Amino acid sequence: MKNFQKVLRELEYSFENVEFYQKLYTESETNIENIKEPKDLETVPFTAKLDYRKNFPKGTLAKGFTLNHPMVTNSRSSGSTGERLITLEIGMYLLNRAISCASVNPKINEAFHRSGRKIARYAAPNCSDVECANPNSTIEDRVLADKTLVLPVYHDLMTTTEAMLDRTIEEIKIYEPDLFYVDPTHFAFLLKHYKKRGIQPPQIPVMVAYTGATNCARRQIAEYYDMRSMYGELLSSTEFGWVAMECNHGHMHVNDDSFYFEYVDVEFTSPLSNTFKELCISSIDQGASPHLRYRTGDIVSVNTSSCTCGSDRNKIVMEGKVSHFLIKDGQPFLSPQQIDQMFGAPEWLDFYQLEQVSETAFLLKIIANESYLEGAEQEFIDKLQAVFQLDLKVDVSLVDYIAAERSGKYQFVRGLKNNV
Repeated sequence: MKNFQKVLRELEYSFENVEFYQKLYTESETNIENIKEPKDLETVPFTAKLDYRKNFPKGTLAKGFTLNHPMVTNSRSSGSTGERLITLEIGMYLLNRAISCASVNPKINEAFHRSGRKIARYAAPNCSDVECANPNSTIEDRVLADKTLVLPVYHDLMTTTEAMLDRTIEEIKIYEPDLFYVDPTHFAFLLKHYKKRGIQPPQIPVMVAYTGATNCARRQIAEYYDMRSMYGELLSSTEFGWVAMECNHGHMHVNDDSFYFEYVDVEFTSPLSNTFKELCISSIDQGASPHLRYRTGDIVSVNTSSCTCGSDRNKIVMEGKVSHFLIKDGQPFLSPQQIDQMFGAPEWLDFYQLEQVSETAFLLKIIANESYLEGAEQEFIDKLQAVFQLDLKVDVSLVDYIAAERSGKYQFVRGLKNNV
């Protein structure tokens, strides 16, 4: 498998330089010399977020690195699984990972590489290192060292005032960014305001991240942007940086030049055609905080067939966090991605949220537009019932507001084990 020799060197590096891994491999009697081929990696213990929270910072940093090391970048998570996380890594390594990841999407790649390029970020305030919910902050207050302007938005997205939306549009005009780096729901929400005002957003590449892009968000973005050249979804994480990127042919490719990927079997199966795996990532560049066999909690479907874009990188579909799945018989059953595929992108629907309150009861909140006809959501409910093969109770509410999670992110599916 690609990068196997590099992951062996990473194992040796982590054992020699990182206190947590020295202890882990000693206690588990892991003998790195016995690892000769990829299947032998199964003898190496998995790691997870909790290990890094418990041992941070001293136990997770390699020898020679400290919290204030001049080469290190500090990344903070927004708490997407209920526990915030801090990760330190060499800044140049994070940049190299991003450059490699973006190579599958030419327009985004070109904009990201452009000399003096400027980025406009629009996402939950918790996803940024500046205070963008403060109505008194200036553009200068919110420009990061890498020339990223963090645009103003309220923590609870749909409470953002028209005045702040007007201000955001004006700041984009003033700043003249080369690339949008946005949450897809946040951006769709902003585009509705562009539409209301009858003006066009700038025609620059749109890179969406932070939360999964629903089909409805994509449809609203597609009203203004060519999705085959100006758009791409990014999978990134606090722990690793840029992990996977969508190509212009609509497929997400893992960044296997920068990482070693494993796809771990899970204890539950899909009722549909998807084969669920958990994404497991190992770093390979001997950085400040190596991660070996790190279970991300992200469930994916893997497609190893060739892509029409020409990339030889594996394709994945992000199904969602296992904690967000709908439950049946006490087990994860349907992924957020599967739910969104059932819903599709009907013209009448702008935003929705499906919440499971028991194994057979659901709340469906819908933000519809003027194209909505009474009962239009029944097609989705029928599909849901057919897959569950149970008599489900789905209470439907037509609303003009859906609350963000405590992380500030918008979650379109909330399972019984939801934790954001």
